[in-house]
Amino acid sequence: MLTFRDERIQLIFVSFALVVIGFVYIYSIGALQASRIGKMEYFFLFKQLTSAVIGIFIMYIGYRIPLDSYRRWIPFLYLLTLILLVLVFFFKPVNGANRWIPFPIFSFQPSELAKIVMVIYFAHYLDKKEDKIQLFSKGIFPASVMLGVMISLILLEPDFGTTILIITVSFILLFIGGMDKKYIIVGILIVIPVAVTLILMAGYRKARLVSFLNPWEYKNTFGYQLIQSLVAIGSGGVAGKGLGNSSQKLFFLPEAHTDFVFSIISEELGFIGSLFCIILILYMFILVYRIAMRHYDKYKRFLTLGFGFMILIQSFIHIGVTVGILPTKGITLPFVSYGGSALIAQMFIVGILMRSAEETK
Repeated sequence: MLTFRDERIQLIFVSFALVVIGFVYIYSIGALQASRIGKMEYFFLFKQLTSAVIGIFIMYIGYRIPLDSYRRWIPFLYLLTLILLVLVFFFKPVNGANRWIPFPIFSFQPSELAKIVMVIYFAHYLDKKEDKIQLFSKGIFPASVMLGVMISLILLEPDFGTTILIITVSFILLFIGGMDKKYIIVGILIVIPVAVTLILMAGYRKARLVSFLNPWEYKNTFGYQLIQSLVAIGSGGVAGKGLGNSSQKLFFLPEAHTDFVFSIISEELGFIGSLFCIILILYMFILVYRIAMRHYDKYKRFLTLGFGFMILIQSFIHIGVTVGILPTKGITLPFVSYGGSALIAQMFIVGILMRSAEETK
């Protein structure tokens, strides 16, 4: 009999709690955004609710699929993801980026699938190549090529935030998997100058970095969004202004329902409310870590940890951007921010984690 002590139930509870928080703020912020584009006030909420219903169905599918099944599908999943990442360039850009494949009733973001596929790939690879992971030609190089091809397409969209997220999680898995530290250091030393070069080559990225270092000098241009975010968080104080009483959502803070939703939560619910969200995210990671450590099968352990770190690090980046300790990257808050593809992908991950918990019994 399932009880709350069962980690599967706890995973559902935590993820659903975050999703409900998301519903509240997507309606609160989205109603204003919808009126601005001539839509009814429930427009964004209805779309997110639809994604959540699909996500619950996808979560159940993820729960029913044995973890070992993904091993057999890796070549197909990897190739499919590459094809989808190429297809985005055949459609009209949205806000200057080719990240979505439009369908009649929704748009699909292939980079969300890429996050899942790369975790599955590295979990399988680290288990399969355990005795060769210290070797460059037979261990490190093939994995680097697979990672490089995937993130290159994502970077071209451009989606710098997702690129950094996938690289970070991949490095963590390689470290946990036993890769020689010197290769990790070399990898970091390669990634940093490449990242800096890419930032300097793209004017908007350079402007974001410069404004991050001194937002007040660029308060009317590239520093505007960060300043408005800090104003929202600071004005929330300890207990917040109260649900629905945000002033920054009144078109002062751009992307308030996606990349800066944590700022509005902090403004309305204060330090207490924002801390509650952080506790939920940390609790989910603790659950995932406990599940992973019970697996004797390294593939299943790496798979579980990979998804746990994916959610944790994405959350950290989102929150870090809103409080001004990281440059603006356009990363959403898992389960909370508006975004159909992201929510469905995250619910699928929850299903996989529930399956992982079951396979430890």
